[in-house]
Amino acid sequence: MKISVFFVTLNEAQTIEAAIRSVAGVDEIVVVDSGSSDGTVDICQRLGAKVIHQEWMGFAKQKAFALEQCRNEWCFNLDGDEVVTAGALAEIQGLVENDQCDLIRLPFEDVFMSAPMHHLSRKRSIIRVFKKSKASYPTDKTVHENVISRGRVLKIKNHIIHYGYCDAATLMDKQNKYSSLGAQDKFKKGKRASRLKLLLVFPLIFLKCFLLRKLFLSGTRGFIQAYIEAMYAFLKEAKLYELEYLEKEEKDSKR
Repeated sequence: MKISVFFVTLNEAQTIEAAIRSVAGVDEIVVVDSGSSDGTVDICQRLGAKVIHQEWMGFAKQKAFALEQCRNEWCFNLDGDEVVTAGALAEIQGLVENDQCDLIRLPFEDVFMSAPMHHLSRKRSIIRVFKKSKASYPTDKTVHENVISRGRVLKIKNHIIHYGYCDAATLMDKQNKYSSLGAQDKFKKGKRASRLKLLLVFPLIFLKCFLLRKLFLSGTRGFIQAYIEAMYAFLKEAKLYELEYLEKEEKDSKR
């Protein structure tokens, strides 16, 4: 398959081997590592990947850099904790070989508390396979770096398995980190917090996840995941307010 698969990694030794082996048969695997100390680099090199060191620049800039290292027009971005099923790889290969589109949207099966969510719950989907000439990363963002797409998009049916939400602590840690980055991005763009949103964002996002995305079908696990997703939205708004408040306090102290 004339596809370049690229990863950005930092201490992914637990899952990176399964991730790389799941795309066996592609033309090129590029790994941009930002300083792993757990053997990630050794694993990637042993499996034949081209490994490049690059100090961390933020998610979007790091992925944009990794994309530049790929030699093929068709590129496939995977995280180190994501595994491609055989069915998904076959679908991707068919679309690429027949030139049926310019970008491919992939559905993700998030494993939470050691098990996937109910099969009828709504799965998130992201454009991760694309022609290099038809996509770019929004390098002004530090998080939620989904590509800016230009062209025909098709979605496959088979899922990518994501192990990054393996337990409640891991998911909460990630959402806490991402909410800080998201708030900083909004603050830099001049966006301001809303007290009404602070009041309503948690219950609205919880109901969206638990009911509309049908996480209730996964019982208590679904309730916990929906709660953490809602907490992310609340924290992002709260941290945006905090940045505004601190800025105002600093200005007032200088008067």
